[in-house]
Amino acid sequence: MPKKTLLKQYRLCKHCLERHISTGKSSRPCYICRGLMDNLGAIANNILAAVKGFEFDTFLIGATLSTQLYEREDTMRARLKIRGRANIKHYLTRELGIRLARLVGKKVEYGKPDITITLTVDKENNVDLAVISRPIAFAGVYIKKSRGLPQRQDKCANCGGKGCNSCNYSGLSGFNSVEGIIAKELVRITRGQTPKFTWIGSEDQSSLVLGSGRPFYVRVFNPKNRKLKNKTIKGNGAKAMLKMINDIPVIQPRFIVKTKIHIRCENALTKKTLKKLNTLSGSKVSFENKSKRGIKRIHSVRVRQLDSNQFILTIVADGGLMIKQLVGGEEYMKPNISEILGAKCECIMFDILNVQFQ
Repeated sequence: MPKKTLLKQYRLCKHCLERHISTGKSSRPCYICRGLMDNLGAIANNILAAVKGFEFDTFLIGATLSTQLYEREDTMRARLKIRGRANIKHYLTRELGIRLARLVGKKVEYGKPDITITLTVDKENNVDLAVISRPIAFAGVYIKKSRGLPQRQDKCANCGGKGCNSCNYSGLSGFNSVEGIIAKELVRITRGQTPKFTWIGSEDQSSLVLGSGRPFYVRVFNPKNRKLKNKTIKGNGAKAMLKMINDIPVIQPRFIVKTKIHIRCENALTKKTLKKLNTLSGSKVSFENKSKRGIKRIHSVRVRQLDSNQFILTIVADGGLMIKQLVGGEEYMKPNISEILGAKCECIMFDILNVQFQ
C-alpha cells in the first residue's frame, strides 16, 4: 500500500501509520486511535506507579480496547485491503511492555508472569489500570497442643470469603483457629489476600495434633511480596512450619494416620471382649453416606483398658477414615467397634499422633 494512497484517504498518527506501511509521519488527529498512541509515555509512567509496591521478576501487559477503535481499524483495512499487519491491541501492549521492561529492568513473560497488568481503554481513550499478582503456594505442617482450637474458620460474613477491609483481606470471620492463625500471618508477610487451604485430613476441635504434624497446602492470592523464606507461625497452642513450593498438587497425596481414640462403652468390658478388636488389624472398612462411599484399610490396632467401660484404641489407618463413625457404627460403616463388641460405644475424644504420606 503506497503511503500517498493511505494518507490521501485517512489521517493517521505516526504509530498507526507505521503499523500499516512500516514508515510514516504524524498526521493528527489519527483516524484509528484518536490520540491514544501519543499517550504511550504517560501510560507507561502510570503503569510504573501502579506496580511499585509489587515484588516481581516477570510481567505481562494485556488490554481491553473499545469496540469503536477496532471498528475504525477494520473499516480502513477492509477498504484498502490491508492484511497481515499487527492490530492496535498487539502494538499497544508490545510497545508498553518494551517501555516498562526498560524502566524496571524486568522481563516480559507470556507463560506464568509474576504480575499481569491489564489496561481497559474506553471510547474516550480513558485508561484504567489493574495489577494482579500470580498466586504463591506453600506446603506446611501444623502441630496443635491445645484442645478447643478448631482446624477451620468460617468465612467472613461481610464478603463471603472474597476478602475485605473488615476481615483484613483474609476472607475469614476471625483468627481463632489453625486456619485463622496461619492466614492472618500469611496476609501480613505476603501483603496478599484470601489464603485458600487444602487440608490433608481433619480432626475435632478437642483433638491434639502431635508427632511431625498434619500436612496441608495453602495458596495466597495477589501477593505483593513473593520472595519469601521458610516461615514458622505460632499462636494459641498451634505451631505451623511452611515453605514455598511451585504449585499445589492437583491430586491429593495418599496418607496414613496414627490416631489415639478414647472410647466409652455402655456395657462393662472384659479383656477377652476387647481382644475382639484385634480383628480390625489388616481389615478393610467400608462406608457409605449421602456424599460418598469408599474403603479404608486399618493397618494396626492396639488396645489399652482404662476401667470397666472405657478403653484407649490406637490405630494406624488410611487417611480419611471417619473416627466417630468407626466407633459408633454410623454412616453404614462396617466393620465398626460397636458391632464387634456387641454394645453401643461412643468416642469421647481422639488425638492425631502422626500423619505420614504414603
